[in-house]
Amino acid sequence: RKILFGDGEILDNAISGAMEDIDELQLEESKVLSDNDEIEGVVESVTIFSEDQDHPGITIGDYTQIQLTSDVIKWLRQSDAKYRDFFVRRMQQLSEGDRSRILAKRLRGSKSTIYETYLEQKSGFRILWTVEGNNLLVWYVSKHKNVSRLLRLIDDSESRSTRQRVSVSQLPEFQSDGSREDTTADRGGVLLDPLGNVPMKVYDLPFDEIPNIANEAWVPRLHLTDEERSVVETKGTVLLLGRSGTGKTVCVCNRMDYDRQGKPDDQLFSQLFVARSQRLCKYVAETIGLTPRAKFITFDRLVTDLEDKLPRLRGVRNVFLSEHQIDFGRFKREVYQGGDGVDPLVVWTNIRSFLKGSIEALQNPDNILKKDNYLSFEHFGKKRCRLTQSRREIVFKIYERYNKYMEDKHLWDDCDRMVALLRRLAAARDSNPDVYYEVKESKIYVDEIQDYTQAEILLFFRLSGPGDLFLAGDPAQGVVEGVEFRFEEIRSVGYHIAGERKDQIPDKPKTVNVNFRSHAGVLNTASAILSCLFGVFPDSAKQLGKDHGLFQGPRPGVFNDVGFDRIAALVADKLNGSVILTDDAHVPKVQKRLGGYPLVYGIRAAKGLEFKSVIVLDFFNNMPTEMEKPWRDLLLARPSDDFREKYPEVEGQLKLLYTAVTRCIDQLFFAETESSKSGDAFVRWISTDTVEDIYSKGDNERLEPLATCNNVEDVEKMVMTQDEWVASGIANAGAAEAQQKIDLAQAESLLDKAIYCFEQGENKRLRKKACAHRDSLQLRSRIRANPSEPVGPEAGLVTLELLREDLLFEAKDLFSFLSSHLEEKKVEILQRMLFSDLDKLLKNF
Repeated sequence: RKILFGDGEILDNAISGAMEDIDELQLEESKVLSDNDEIEGVVESVTIFSEDQDHPGITIGDYTQIQLTSDVIKWLRQSDAKYRDFFVRRMQQLSEGDRSRILAKRLRGSKSTIYETYLEQKSGFRILWTVEGNNLLVWYVSKHKNVSRLLRLIDDSESRSTRQRVSVSQLPEFQSDGSREDTTADRGGVLLDPLGNVPMKVYDLPFDEIPNIANEAWVPRLHLTDEERSVVETKGTVLLLGRSGTGKTVCVCNRMDYDRQGKPDDQLFSQLFVARSQRLCKYVAETIGLTPRAKFITFDRLVTDLEDKLPRLRGVRNVFLSEHQIDFGRFKREVYQGGDGVDPLVVWTNIRSFLKGSIEALQNPDNILKKDNYLSFEHFGKKRCRLTQSRREIVFKIYERYNKYMEDKHLWDDCDRMVALLRRLAAARDSNPDVYYEVKESKIYVDEIQDYTQAEILLFFRLSGPGDLFLAGDPAQGVVEGVEFRFEEIRSVGYHIAGERKDQIPDKPKTVNVNFRSHAGVLNTASAILSCLFGVFPDSAKQLGKDHGLFQGPRPGVFNDVGFDRIAALVADKLNGSVILTDDAHVPKVQKRLGGYPLVYGIRAAKGLEFKSVIVLDFFNNMPTEMEKPWRDLLLARPSDDFREKYPEVEGQLKLLYTAVTRCIDQLFFAETESSKSGDAFVRWISTDTVEDIYSKGDNERLEPLATCNNVEDVEKMVMTQDEWVASGIANAGAAEAQQKIDLAQAESLLDKAIYCFEQGENKRLRKKACAHRDSLQLRSRIRANPSEPVGPEAGLVTLELLREDLLFEAKDLFSFLSSHLEEKKVEILQRMLFSDLDKLLKNF
């Protein structure tokens, strides 16, 4: 009675004291009524028990290291030194085999074996961990009141991981043929993230590194698979090829950490990470940790810094005003003039990547590629420059006109700027070594290397050395305007740099194969797009086989011919928080038409990023009219024999679509606001099995439609597993708990959604809890609206239902609300009404 009718301090002390007394009383079982600070009313109580013959403890020999989840890393970063020290002490005790009750108390109420460790006696924090193979995995550090919810999340992750995991041993990339190391055992132990359909990130904590946690500068090390470790520990320059989400950036981070650990006392050792995206630079910096000897900057910033530091050179341009720059947009407006049937982006790409930005052009005294060399298939083979000779003739004429236009108006482009910078760098190396060594880096790491021309890649070689680079990328994501990339281009730059030292030429790229970002529902679509790409443009990128995810997941949804007003309503309600991906040039217009919705990205701008929910908007509606028919023919499996020669621009568009799809972690939609030939063909291609699949082969052949057509009004009825419905319900219930102190009506609405999700997931227990919670909020709303309404009997019934559903905190909050809004006499009557049933309930507490 004191717990229910007393103040909050009594309640808190009662719960805390009860939990601390369990050890002293040596109870084998003790039920703990617990609410959830985030999902109040959607959890059960958890029964814990001490170690005994039925549940023996584990010993030091059972595992070789500790692993931490990202939630634990986040907790450590936010904790003060005192709690970090407590955590260090507990980890040391566990690593030494100490298994007292306070260190290894098994929790009952789950299908998997989960242990609880007291962080220390007074704070109420608990460490939740399991044994996974040879590792002790720490999942969470949390207040005791959250243990119930977190236990359910761990249990759900374990069960879904077993049920949804794709058999890695059956993936073609990991079938051992005697010529490659079998990594299936390592991959098979991957667990599903508790809140999604993607693998969970874990960090390795060797026993001898446990004391380092107490240091605020400590940087955790991401767990590496055997495949990733072989990449990270390779000596010399490393080229890394992997499709989207396969862990390339993780390998970059761990290579930086690996190199850093190898030079702990070398004050001259320096590291430089480069990417075109500031977001990617920030992510790597936060992952690996900032030090005075490491820089994380964009390529534009690198160029600007070098121009500021390098001595000027007579006869070499050193001022590049932005108003005098010519980019693709300006080239298309002022120079292109139709192009005799050759797409403007194709012309621009040939100028940037071959005529001005290739290693062959840089080797000429005037840094201009000769016409005969460009037209020659011997110098520029069909795999490298995929244009016919007649089309190359057209491109070269436009290039000559382009050069004259630039000279007449004193303009410049990125290639001119890079040539000038390379000349100044070479001059500093020969005549001003102090400046040269000031800008030189010991190691350079570049992510998304497919975004760079050979001239720009040469800059990386010049700034470090032929054996000091780590370059990761994916030609299938080559969507930067004007860049045509293959890993062979890097090796040819290395050949140019190495001279007589052939051992300095980079080896062929290593590969990482399994996708850790997205589930199979998304990746099946990505793989089908690549099949189209390779089927028509076989030399567009190195073929690695089908994209594979480790876990199953829902298929994408398709909204066809749906207006902007409906999309705006969708992202404002059911899909709020989803990221809109569209053509980069149309981002401002789309944001405006969606009522200022902020999460609108250009596809190119989003490359290197990942989002939980993605809507690819108007990919086909934004396409030039002349591309409608080629895309329709491509998707409906009827491309002409000369399709590749007639429509080379489709290659880049396919890469752009692939990049958009692979930004998605979990929930993917395609939306077209108007009907079009290409859009309608895409809907038929992706959502039916009536189109002949002429591009896929073997394991790539699809067995069912890739996506489901959806009505905007019915978005929640997409193909989802019961677990996903339950997870969505829990998320809505958690949002309701957070919202109820601000807006009761909004909290009720969220609980309505939670109840609906639990119904779809066929979870009667959680539905009943959410209904009890909603009844409590509805009662409060009615009393606020009409304080004189007689609610005594109903209030008693609602409070008792909350107690029956183990919602002690909500019951306490409701009674506190009633006490402050009802007359004292009515409160006393309510207390008497509760006493008869309350004694029975408390006996079970």
